Amino acid sequence: MNIKELAKIAGVSPATVSLVLNNKKGVGEETRRHVNAVLEEYNYAIPKRTKSTPKNILFIKYIEQDLMNEENFEFTATVLDSIENDCRNFGYSLSILTSENCLEETLQSIDFTLYQGLILLGTELDFHTYPLLDKIPIPYIVIDNKMPHMECNCIALNNNEMVYKALYHLANLGHKTIAYFRSNKITPNSEERKNCFLAACEKCNLTYEPVNELLLTPTLLGAYQSMKEYLEHSTSLPSCAFADSDAIAIGAMKALKEYNYKIPEDISIIGFDDIPFSAINSPTLTTIAVPKKLIGSMALRQLHTTIEDPTFQNIKIFVGGTIVVRESTKEWTGINNYEKID
Repeated sequence: MNIKELAKIAGVSPATVSLVLNNKKGVGEETRRHVNAVLEEYNYAIPKRTKSTPKNILFIKYIEQDLMNEENFEFTATVLDSIENDCRNFGYSLSILTSENCLEETLQSIDFTLYQGLILLGTELDFHTYPLLDKIPIPYIVIDNKMPHMECNCIALNNNEMVYKALYHLANLGHKTIAYFRSNKITPNSEERKNCFLAACEKCNLTYEPVNELLLTPTLLGAYQSMKEYLEHSTSLPSCAFADSDAIAIGAMKALKEYNYKIPEDISIIGFDDIPFSAINSPTLTTIAVPKKLIGSMALRQLHTTIEDPTFQNIKIFVGGTIVVRESTKEWTGINNYEKID
């Protein structure tokens, strides 16, 4: 039986049960006696901790699709570096665990008495896996997933704001029609990004036709090969494109150049992430920079607050980004000099 089930039986919030279990302030004496009576009635075993037990945080990287592991590598590495740095500042040690398409088994195998809190990289979590998190008996926070309709702490990207910034930049350069270089590996995050893209097209008066949605493999090499396959059959593209990620943008740009497209003269391209390759690609890539270090730091600090005060529940933080203008976008003149290779 977990804390949520006990809370339902006792008629109180999970936070109240947690406060009683940890013998912390914030609960009236009558409520405390009532909760303790329920705990005793249901023989709930309170995990024993000793002062000698080290303060430890567990980071779980959940992977469902191998390709997403490569696409998300730089994001994960930077976030982890930030978390590890803040763990030292707060006196925590950090353990890292990878769960490859077996989250339920992973959670069942963990001895949670060894940890004070948990951070879960939830990029690929979907609605069907959300209930598994109810079995986590310690404070936790999810990164890179808004966790809709789920009561938990999380930090996610403000896709709506960030995608709008990208498309507004293109519209401000005079572009009228747009293509969407979209990941062919669908996640809750990418689904939300598409909805934000469609909304931003309308707000920015950019014409978008479904035929200009190119589903590309979300890796540098995969996007390059996917774009080449597309260009074998069609070479008609709008004057600009938004890519779901920098990896997709850079891979697509390499293929486009092989088919005699000049970037940005024939097509302006903007990415999403600001990975290191973006600044050294030729041409350098205009993109939306994601504050990865900030996300890691905020995750650890929010988790620390929850450990100290269990009432700090269901806090959802959305982080925005900034546009980095480089060489892959320019003002649209209305003239396309593209020549197909014979």
